[in-house]
Amino acid sequence: MSTDDEKLSAVHSYLDRLSANTTVLSLPSASSSNDASDPPLTHSAESDGLTEILKEHGLLRLYVDSIKKSQEHADSLGRFGMRTNDASLHVYPCAHVVANEAWCCPKEGTLRCKACTLVSYCSKECQVKHWKVHKQDCKDKIRSSDWKPSWVVEKRTPTFMDSGERTGNNWLANVHPLGFGVDLWGNVPAVDILKLSANENSGDQDLALAFPASGDLRNVIRSVNELPSDYTGELTILLNDRQPFVVLRNVLLLLVLGKVADKSRAADLALHFWYSAYVPMEYHIQMVTVILELLESAPASEDGRFGSDLGDRSSISGILRDSVRKLLGAIMLSTYEIQDVSKEISRVRFAPDSVDRHHRRYCRLEPSHRLSLLEFRRFGLLLPFGARNDHFNHPNRFLFSPEGRWMQTDTSSPLGSWDISAVMEVGKRHGASRADLYGCLHFYLSEQLLEFAERLSRFRISFKVFDMDAVALSKSIRNGELSRQGVPATMRFDRIDVSNIIDEEYVGLERTCEAWGPMLKETEHATLVAYSMNWAAHCDGARPGSAAIGPLTEKFVDEGKGTFTAAYDNSEAFRAYLEDKNLKAILRRTKLKLKANHTIVPHRIGVPVDAPASALPVFPDKESWYLRAHVVEEMWSERYIELSRLA
Repeated sequence: MSTDDEKLSAVHSYLDRLSANTTVLSLPSASSSNDASDPPLTHSAESDGLTEILKEHGLLRLYVDSIKKSQEHADSLGRFGMRTNDASLHVYPCAHVVANEAWCCPKEGTLRCKACTLVSYCSKECQVKHWKVHKQDCKDKIRSSDWKPSWVVEKRTPTFMDSGERTGNNWLANVHPLGFGVDLWGNVPAVDILKLSANENSGDQDLALAFPASGDLRNVIRSVNELPSDYTGELTILLNDRQPFVVLRNVLLLLVLGKVADKSRAADLALHFWYSAYVPMEYHIQMVTVILELLESAPASEDGRFGSDLGDRSSISGILRDSVRKLLGAIMLSTYEIQDVSKEISRVRFAPDSVDRHHRRYCRLEPSHRLSLLEFRRFGLLLPFGARNDHFNHPNRFLFSPEGRWMQTDTSSPLGSWDISAVMEVGKRHGASRADLYGCLHFYLSEQLLEFAERLSRFRISFKVFDMDAVALSKSIRNGELSRQGVPATMRFDRIDVSNIIDEEYVGLERTCEAWGPMLKETEHATLVAYSMNWAAHCDGARPGSAAIGPLTEKFVDEGKGTFTAAYDNSEAFRAYLEDKNLKAILRRTKLKLKANHTIVPHRIGVPVDAPASALPVFPDKESWYLRAHVVEEMWSERYIELSRLA
């Protein structure tokens, strides 16, 4: 082949053949054993090195353009998007999948398996044909009513009770080694930090938000999505994190959601790069094109400036320092393959000495929920249970280090990042069963990401992205060092979400207030939002002691809901903790005040925003209690504060 057109035609023919005739990755059912430590995978070498081939022949840029054009084509297989360059699901799928033939029933699943309720079929015929496969899941011993955790079966003390030398109030000393990692997914539910209807109550006011320690994008997405649909103001969002991997992921996800023309496809691409361990090869290539555009917008320079549009009305710009650029280069040059990812997931999530920690959670769950969690633990795919997955045939290089190491803790799950009640409601609307936890989350996130992508096109939103220490960022703004990036020294914010950097393990309360208190606008509703996750480990009375256990036990039995910590009023203990940190002196010095009446976030998870500090988490029924206390496993000791400027 001598011309670029001929070569591109060959590439597309290759991809079509690969998708139609080759089972690149065949993920078995979750039932191969109760705790399979090394799920068997089959892998085709055909999928390796496509990016390198395109580079070698000078086709990568041409391929980028061809992908953009292909996004305008109609979906060749209807609602399920099973063409080679789209893996999105828009309705709950029929579970009749033949993995070794790369085939699935293209119809909607409406008839549930009555035993497990985890999968649905379009007809009795499909259910019968698929029973030989599905019965491995349906009859998995982890779904058995007499399933017991390993320490009970083996008649021994669970490993998490064997404190050894890990005693005392130093909570870090009690964390399992695999419990340390980079936080790429949030550990408390996403919040809307604007709550516009309860504060400014304006649909045309320009607003500025700051996320000095952003973590992932969940609070950004909820805040934008909760704006009035006819919002006409201009929104400026400062996004910062000192962790290069977090910053890079956020930038790439914003570029995907803003620049990919087909917003449904953009949402699905973002969903899987955010949460799935494997992605379709076409998605990997699409992300490579996004990376190329990022590199083109950020030519090598001393200050690392970059900028790009996010559709016709929104934009992203900022500074990516050498640490982020080097990480991006290392990821692009990564050579680990799909079987390496499988082994790494097994190494982390199925380590022999962590089994008890997983089983401690399983023993509080309903049978099908146990299997739902085990399925995600094994394969790491954020899909409905039983959905076709053989086309997820490439490692997601943005959940692993450049060397192929899992970045997060062994128990990390996206379920805790979102309002579980809303997740279940949206899943139900899309046909997902209550048993299919990750299927419900799949459809919830599809909706959230699609809405966000569409709002990027309609609203005027300007993202300013940095990768600095939170305190250093504040100083740089006030010194005018970021004026060229559109953040002048005079810039002040309507909301500042500092996450949990007020904890002493991070920046601390005093330094956070000193750095970001002066950055609030001098307006009635301007607020700094923070929460403390670790305060309870440093404060007596934060959790119920022996004297409180009796009454709380009675409450637990009488109501059939609530945990000891959730049913315990820790407001006085938190007040004492803040006094110990000299909050009053800090507030005087920084000209801030503690808002007694919250208007944005509740004092603690599970209570109304306008409830007093002493309010206890509310569980309207046993279902809400089960979902919040067992499925998501909230700590219930987290406390939020809101700070505003003195009048």
